[in-house]
Amino acid sequence: MLTYLLFCAALLMGGASQGGIYGNAAIQMMAAVAIAAALVTRTDATEGPPRRVLWLLIAASGLAIVQLLPLPPEIWTNLPGRRLAIETLRLAGIAPGWRPFSLAPAATLGAALALLPAIAALLIGMRAPRQQLIALYATITAIMMLSVMLGLTQRATGLDSALYLYAVTNRGLAVGFFANSNHLATLCALSIPIATAWLVARRGGGRTNGAWLLLVPIVLFALLGVAFTSSIAGLGLSLIGLVSIYAISRWRRGASKRGAFAILAIAAAVLGAGVVLVASQTGGAGGDGMGRLVLWERTLRAIGDSAPWGTGLGSFAVVYPAYENPMTVTNVFANHAHNDYLETLLGGGAPALILMLAFAYWWMRTTIGVWTAPVRDALAEAATVVTAIVLLHEIVDYPLRTAAIGVVFGLCCGIMARPNRVTEPRDNGSDTRASRHVSA
Repeated sequence: MLTYLLFCAALLMGGASQGGIYGNAAIQMMAAVAIAAALVTRTDATEGPPRRVLWLLIAASGLAIVQLLPLPPEIWTNLPGRRLAIETLRLAGIAPGWRPFSLAPAATLGAALALLPAIAALLIGMRAPRQQLIALYATITAIMMLSVMLGLTQRATGLDSALYLYAVTNRGLAVGFFANSNHLATLCALSIPIATAWLVARRGGGRTNGAWLLLVPIVLFALLGVAFTSSIAGLGLSLIGLVSIYAISRWRRGASKRGAFAILAIAAAVLGAGVVLVASQTGGAGGDGMGRLVLWERTLRAIGDSAPWGTGLGSFAVVYPAYENPMTVTNVFANHAHNDYLETLLGGGAPALILMLAFAYWWMRTTIGVWTAPVRDALAEAATVVTAIVLLHEIVDYPLRTAAIGVVFGLCCGIMARPNRVTEPRDNGSDTRASRHVSA
């Protein structure tokens, strides 16, 4: 029951990275309880190679905690990227004293707590019974459709609609249960492979192929949602989702599995490159000087000034204004870099870069292992597509900073890391099973 409560709460109340403080706090508390419950029920699913991705997430939280440790003034004042802070203290007549490494300690603590839902979802993906995972895929699909219906109603009722859930949001666009329309587009795009895998897996219960008729309205809902978000990145990512329908299901009727993987990989690479190219030319936070290319250029300068240790996870909104042109500053502000890799590198420095590279290595090896294994597991295959969609969107946005996308991503990483792979039933209804150990 706690598992479903966590996912429903995250998908319904965790749609903002900074807004909705009480909703996010409730989600984090439920995640902490879920993690505690997992710790007292030891299973083989968290031993060996699958455990490595869990340690990566724990290390990310640990990095944030370390950045909260106070440092003596002799060290703190000599850290790169502290010049403006030191000058501000001097003008105010305040001695530096012992200070946390992070330039935004409260935001850094928030970044550590924000990882709790993803860690809990990762453990669920690793350890939950297969039928529960199928039910979670169905839950994600259903809430996506609810979110799209809410988004369409928001758009139909205008800018002043009372249906927008957050004060800072994209009014006039469909946002559903999110604050940012791009993140609803992310949910819509990743729901396509999730719904496909759900229908493939549920055939094991003896259901007829007529169940595939359910996929048509689900996909239409997802595409309609993307259209009304006006998200360029969402459009490209939804095309990856559409290609994945073939990759996840078609080869089960005789097509080559590796051929399907090759088609999906090529499509993802081409569409991903197009998403980055087009989205990078569009606005970021809005307003003059807030285009993505401008945001990225200034963020890179901040990274260079604070290398190799960074400024503290979550500190972007505090650090970035120092790199703006004071002659063009308006009441519009940048709360994120609209490239989560650059923003994480700014906050975490070289340690964050090492963690990102380690995760990329794990993800690539595990994805190849899922698609080239002699056994077939629709849930794991869909999980690779879902994580790819989110990782691509992270280049031009920050969906993982919402609990809603974070729990889906964590769940899929956990499913990818499961040591047992299940052969999906063939069209004749046979239910053969096999197991494989994924090494990463």
